[in-house]
Amino acid sequence: MDILECGKVLNTHGVRGELKVDNYCDEGFFKKIKNITIGGVEYRIKAARDHGAFVLLTLDGIETVEQAMLLKNKAITARRADLKLKKGEYLYQDLYGFDVYDLRMEKVIGQLREVLERPASMVYVIDCDGQEALIPAVEPFHQGVDLEKKVLTLRTIEGMLPHEN
Repeated sequence: MDILECGKVLNTHGVRGELKVDNYCDEGFFKKIKNITIGGVEYRIKAARDHGAFVLLTLDGIETVEQAMLLKNKAITARRADLKLKKGEYLYQDLYGFDVYDLRMEKVIGQLREVLERPASMVYVIDCDGQEALIPAVEPFHQGVDLEKKVLTLRTIEGMLPHEN
């Protein structure tokens, strides 16, 4: 995927064009990236700072509350190529379509369809031959990822898989 949806403009903040943003990515994401797109227009990030559970952004070309209001409720995207991930780091969307190998069953149980964000933890949604399995994306279930072989390794417990119910 070439474009990553990384947040949403919730509101303005102050009178100098600062934006209050819901961040969909890891903490500090907007401090690591230089350019974002909102409503089809690319902006350079001048400053990003945490504000409780949100991020406040200052963008080149947005200097008044009136300019900022035009961006309210719009999605924020970034180019995948602009992200600088360290070796072994990945985005959840990079894993979509990976085979899911279950150590307990000792076989591939399906393919990863998506990752859901839930209050307690992220959840893997696995397509098991047309049936859906939901597995928390935490230890002890998550056992590793092989990016080269495109395999997500999990350890399920009895009753987690659709054919066991």
